[in-house]
Amino acid sequence: MLYDYSPSVIQSGNLQQIWWCGQDQNRNVSTQFTDTIQYESIDLASGAHQGPMEVLAETPGAWDSVYTCNPKVVQGTFANPLGNGESFTYAMYYVATGFVAGNYNCIGVAFSHDGMVWKKYPHPVILPETQTGYGVGQPALYNNQQGTIRMFYEDNSFGLHHVEAISSDGIHFDKLGTLTASGLDPNSLAWGDMAYDPETGYWYAGFNTVPRSPRTTGGVLEQASYGISLYRIPDAALLTGSTPWELLTNIDTSLNGYEENFLPGFLRDSYGNLFAGPAIKMFTSISNPPPPWNASPAAAGSSGATPYWKISSAAWTPGNPVVALKRYFNQTSHEVTTGWIDPNGGFVLQSTLGHLYQSPQQGASVPFYSCKLESLTYFISLDSACEGYRILGTVGYGYSYPIAGLNLVPLYRCQTGQDHFVSTEANCEGQQEDEFLGYALP
Repeated sequence: MLYDYSPSVIQSGNLQQIWWCGQDQNRNVSTQFTDTIQYESIDLASGAHQGPMEVLAETPGAWDSVYTCNPKVVQGTFANPLGNGESFTYAMYYVATGFVAGNYNCIGVAFSHDGMVWKKYPHPVILPETQTGYGVGQPALYNNQQGTIRMFYEDNSFGLHHVEAISSDGIHFDKLGTLTASGLDPNSLAWGDMAYDPETGYWYAGFNTVPRSPRTTGGVLEQASYGISLYRIPDAALLTGSTPWELLTNIDTSLNGYEENFLPGFLRDSYGNLFAGPAIKMFTSISNPPPPWNASPAAAGSSGATPYWKISSAAWTPGNPVVALKRYFNQTSHEVTTGWIDPNGGFVLQSTLGHLYQSPQQGASVPFYSCKLESLTYFISLDSACEGYRILGTVGYGYSYPIAGLNLVPLYRCQTGQDHFVSTEANCEGQQEDEFLGYALP
C-alpha cells in the first residue's frame, strides 16, 4: 500500500479491531488502484492477529465508484437493513463519491457479522446539499443502546460545519441541528473524529489545524495538517453552545516530530464510547519518518507527502496539565521545546526553564509557538504565524504578567547571532535579547 490514514478503532476485552483508508488494488476492478478500506485485528493478550486485508472498495457503476475512504465502525443489532431478512452486528459508515474530481462526497453504510465481510447498502444515507463542493464526510458514530444511532459529520456544502443526525435503523437519518463552534479556533474547524465519555457526559473531538503555507515549506504544498487539537464539550451544549468547546492539548510536529498529524480516530468500545481508561487514546494519521532536525523547509515539507502517511497513536491523561519546557543544544543550534528532539541530532539537555500548561487555564492564556527559520534555527514566538516561517506547533501556555503567590519564571527570547534560544535571565546570559515572551511556572 502507498499510504494509510483515517483510522477507526474499537476494542472489546482484549480484541482490538482497526479499519482505515489505504491505497490498494480494488478487488472488484483490477485496473483501479485507489482508496480502499483496510482491516486488521489483534488480541492484545495473545498477540494473535488477522490482516492487514482489504475489506471494502469502490463498486463499479455505483455512487461510490471512484473513491471510498474514511470509515467509522460501530456495533449494535441491525435488523434486516438490506431488506433480505438478514441481520448484522457491525455497521461501517464511509465516505465516497463517483466523481473523479472528488466532489459531491456522500456517506454510505455497509453491514457485517465479523467486521471483515461487508455488504453495502446500495444508496448513500447522508447527502450534501450541493454537488459543487466536497460534500459531506468524516462521520463519527454512537449507539446509545436504546434504539438510536447518533451520527456527527462534516458538511462543506455552504461553509464548513458539523451536523448531528439520528436514526433508529442505521439507514434513515433525521438531522437534529448544527454543532456549536463556540470556543473552537475558527481557522481549524475540520475534524477527524468524536467520541463520548459516559462517565463524565463529555464529547471529545480531534480537530485538524490548517496546513502550513507553502511559503514556509520551500514551495511544497502539504496535503494535511501539522497538528491535532483535542477538545471536549458537555453533551447538553453540543447544539446550544451554552458551554463552549474546551481545548485540552495539541498533538503536533513540535510534540512528536512528524511533519503531518491529522484525522485521528479515538479508541472506542464497540458502541462508540471512549474506551475505559485514565487516558484518552487516539490513533492518529501521521507522516513517517520525521524529517531530521537540519532538513530544509522543502525537504521537511516533502516528508509529509502521501506516500509517507501511516498510523500512529497518542494519548492525553486528565489531571496532568503541565509540561516541562526544556532547552537543548548540539553545538550548532538551540532548541527549546516541551516535546520532540531529533535523537540523531546530537542535542544535549542544557536546562529546564520552567513549566507550561497544555491548554489555556488558571490564567495562563499566552500560547508559545515553536518555529523554524530555514534549516538550522529554531525559535519560540508569540506569533501564531511564526513571523512568516515554518510552524512546528504549540509548546504550551504561559502568563503575560506575574501572578502573586506563584513565583513565576520570566522567559526571554535571545540570540547569539547564529541561532536563537530562551533564557530566564533578563541579560540573555550575555547575548542579545530579542523580546520578552512571558512567564512560566517554576
